[in-house]
Amino acid sequence: MEHLEYFTYFLRIVEITGGLYLILIGLYTLGWFLLKTPIPVKLERFPEISVLVAVRNEEERLEKLLETLRDQRYPIDAFEVIIIDDHSEDNSIALAKQFVQQHLLGNFRVLSAVGEGKKAALREGLNQAAGKYIAVTDADCLVSDGWLRSMARELQQSGSRMMLGPVLLHPARNLFERMQALEFMSLIGSTGGAAGLRLPVMSNGANMVFEKNAALEVEKYRKDESLQSGDDVFLMEAIRKHYGPESVRFVKHQSAIVTTPPCPDFKSFISQRTRWVSKNKHYRSAFILLPAAVVFAFNFMLVALLVLSILYPFLFLVFFLFTGLKLMVDFPLLTATTTFFRKRQYLILAFPLALIYPVYVIVAAFGGLFIRPEWKGRSIKKSR
Repeated sequence: MEHLEYFTYFLRIVEITGGLYLILIGLYTLGWFLLKTPIPVKLERFPEISVLVAVRNEEERLEKLLETLRDQRYPIDAFEVIIIDDHSEDNSIALAKQFVQQHLLGNFRVLSAVGEGKKAALREGLNQAAGKYIAVTDADCLVSDGWLRSMARELQQSGSRMMLGPVLLHPARNLFERMQALEFMSLIGSTGGAAGLRLPVMSNGANMVFEKNAALEVEKYRKDESLQSGDDVFLMEAIRKHYGPESVRFVKHQSAIVTTPPCPDFKSFISQRTRWVSKNKHYRSAFILLPAAVVFAFNFMLVALLVLSILYPFLFLVFFLFTGLKLMVDFPLLTATTTFFRKRQYLILAFPLALIYPVYVIVAAFGGLFIRPEWKGRSIKKSR
């Protein structure tokens, strides 16, 4: 009887976390559909934009990004590109300088960061940027030729301080990479859905644009000075808190998509997710912490069901029932985002992803709490 009572309490907790997860993803799905696809209109003006790219050991991919930035359908006198080298140990900086000289790009600059870490590099670039707006992407990304134009159009129409853009993992050549891409599309859907509800909780440093003066204004309110990474979410939260929820928007348009390659192997994938999760303990906003807690709690309960089913086989059926519930909750948002990214064929991987996802969430969560993450061969630590 005592065991039965414990099982009853345990299953109630599973039901509660499952219900909270249903509400959360349901709201994100609603928010995604509330997002309006921008209507292409003629730009009244072309605001000056400075594109910042922090680079560390990216000699294999950097040139392709520089080509896509060079080919922007945006007036050359209205944007600049600032490449900030974060102490690369390869030929990244030499490659960037050679590209700029070879193509006579007067609106491109290459800097060497003084501070260490991506955040420090971006701040140095921000201080030297001439544009009214700052666009940020990563050195291993590719942008469409209409990227800046799409972002500028949305800035013009919305009057917001910060625009979040969609990111797609591409190319995905094998099963592991396609599953990453599908999971990442769900994250982007949640990012856009939360912004659509005017409750932004996530952002991605691979694709965002913000007002320079707004970023400088909120600098004094931020609490992440000691951290070397995580500038995207901390900046977004500071702008939302200072200027209000209307100040952060999501651009739901194909021309705004930025692509970046998936992780090539499981080790690098877990390392990346561990690095992301490690920043959660430094967040202070309930808008960010509560959704993360709900997702973690429900996935933790699913893993607990799976483990306990070894001793109590009837729980295996309960595990599959709640996994099926999770899949049903996730599927509308997955369908919407894969349609947006024109990757509907990836939906066939939704069920195996639903089985694997809880395990990796728990591994990444505990790894982020207890393991010092690494990035580009360098441990991420608190700055002194």
